[in-house]
Amino acid sequence: MRKAAQEYINTIEQLDLSLEYQCVNALQRTPWQINSFVVDVLRTCWDSGQEWVGLPPRDNLDLPKYPFSKEPKYLNEEEIIEFNTFKSVRKKVHTINNKSMSRRIQVERTIQIAEEYKSIGKMWYVWQLDFRGRKYPVESFLSPQNADYSKALLEFAESATITKPEEAQWLAIHGANVFGVDKVSLEDREMWAYMNANNAVDVYNDPLGNKWWQEADKPWQALAWCKEWAEYTTARANGEPYETRLPCASDGSCNGLQHLSAMLRDYEGGRSVNLTPSKEPQDIYSDVAKRATELLEQENNELATQLLNIGIDRKICKRPVMIVPYSGTRHSCSAYIADALADKCTGSNPWGDDFFKPARYLSGFVWQAINEVIQSAHEVMDYIKSIAKLYCDHNKPFEWVTPTGLLVRQAYINTNKLRIKTHLSGSIVKLNYNQPIESEIDKKKSVSGSSPNFVHSLDAAALTFTVDKCIKAGVVDFAMVHDSYGTHSPNMPLLNMKLREAFVEMYKEHDVLLNLYTHAVTSLGDELVVPPPPQRGTLDIEEVLLSDYFFA
Repeated sequence: MRKAAQEYINTIEQLDLSLEYQCVNALQRTPWQINSFVVDVLRTCWDSGQEWVGLPPRDNLDLPKYPFSKEPKYLNEEEIIEFNTFKSVRKKVHTINNKSMSRRIQVERTIQIAEEYKSIGKMWYVWQLDFRGRKYPVESFLSPQNADYSKALLEFAESATITKPEEAQWLAIHGANVFGVDKVSLEDREMWAYMNANNAVDVYNDPLGNKWWQEADKPWQALAWCKEWAEYTTARANGEPYETRLPCASDGSCNGLQHLSAMLRDYEGGRSVNLTPSKEPQDIYSDVAKRATELLEQENNELATQLLNIGIDRKICKRPVMIVPYSGTRHSCSAYIADALADKCTGSNPWGDDFFKPARYLSGFVWQAINEVIQSAHEVMDYIKSIAKLYCDHNKPFEWVTPTGLLVRQAYINTNKLRIKTHLSGSIVKLNYNQPIESEIDKKKSVSGSSPNFVHSLDAAALTFTVDKCIKAGVVDFAMVHDSYGTHSPNMPLLNMKLREAFVEMYKEHDVLLNLYTHAVTSLGDELVVPPPPQRGTLDIEEVLLSDYFFA
């Protein structure tokens, strides 16, 4: 395996990866600083021990007390039933506490780092590429790619001046987006921000007493926005310019499906994920919810009626749809639906705390609806998997070249599970170790990972091309998260134009499925066994240039 890895490194070193280096260096050159207002509020909220949206419980939940004065072996039949209920509740509390522990550590450490760096001023991140070309800052806690509260703690160290209302347009839109007002037109989002200027001022003046910001989809970024919007609107009322440092982001509309639709030029799929112009944003999650409801209405049983009464909405269907480009399964679909039902059914419901049965039942209809609404995406994914399988049949790692020239090699190797017994602090500890089997490809993992990794490599390439165009246009500060591109509000119109140009040019100049095919023929040396790519549809990729909601 080490020999194969070294051969890959030697090959990479011979490639022209100047665009990738330029992109990473641009991200590394972006200076950041701590948002003092947010870190002070976050510390106060965290230390209060109270519940705050977006944060785990500060302390463990109390375990229920043992309800009897005698040992379990002396309980009668009626008491055993009560004892079993006690055990079930206790187990749930243990599970919640165990899950909360790692999140608590994450929050506390993130706050500590922010407090340490608050007085330093400018700071920079080291960035790196994973094997698919995706860009990540080398930091596990405080990062522009981490949780909502982590993003809220950061702002650009360099400011941009807002002197006229149009330069504040994306500051307004960003506020609507983080509050969840993102299913309406851009004009309506901008208007929403101005209509809520007084709310933002009230939050800025009393963030602990006025909890309007906690109603937001991303509450801590909403808090940061309230501070920025309050300061801006005050400066505007006084006729003064405003120096903004808040990163404003434009998010892709189910970005994985956008790439799959673009590959195959699928018009219907592209329309549903905003590759074509429209007056209002298209919402594929609502489309799937509507179709799942129609399918469920054809059923005639108690469980179907119960689910229809609860309502099948976009929140129930969102995560199952999002995982489709990344080889999501019916099982994971069911798990996400169970979580969504639990969030939705906060009061009384027919199932109590056990949502397994309704989620499993509903997942069949949601899965069918997904297959109907985004049928072409599965065609592309199945093709990519078929190519990956051929590589596995030849016992070779699946590989392809991205539009930026990066050679991606998906090297999933089979392993032997070894059991190691050792001593630690006077106790015997047994550890599992997966020992790689030299030059033996893990077929199952390679095939299942092929489609998501291929799509990830393309969203990484699109980001690289976008940064290249922005640099040439004069944008120098970036807040980039794979399918969410951000900079200062005055520069957002330019970034939005460049990201569309980058996406269109990438797919006009690179037939990525044909390139996958030709590379497979060359690598495997057998043209007859490699199937040709599926036929393209009628989507005009240049329509992306006119789509306001492609990224919005």
